[in-house]
Amino acid sequence: MTLSSTSARMGALAGAIATSAVLLFAAPQAHAASSRYYSVELSQPVEAKKAVVRGVVFQCEGTTCRAPLTSSAPRNVCASVAKEFGEVTSFSAGDRVLEAGDIATCNQKKKVILAKD
Repeated sequence: MTLSSTSARMGALAGAIATSAVLLFAAPQAHAASSRYYSVELSQPVEAKKAVVRGVVFQCEGTTCRAPLTSSAPRNVCASVAKEFGEVTSFSAGDRVLEAGDIATCNQKKKVILAKD
């Protein structure tokens, strides 16, 4: 093995280590920045400040709830939010805002709360 081939291998190893470090530390930061992917407005304030809906934690304050991206379709997330928290008045997933018809479909699936005797 010559000195130039050893230097090339060491350079490739250093590049791989640098790339791994960037991915290791940048990925969590990118995920943290996307923690506001879903934005939901509800008709009534919610009691729970946090709830897991479709595998993602929604954090709520008053009538507003937010959560990071999940692998579920926005309409399915909207329906699950309506079922968990009550009537949804607006729902956005990133840049996509659900229209009134989609929101009405979400609200058809909302949870029915039975009165306790």
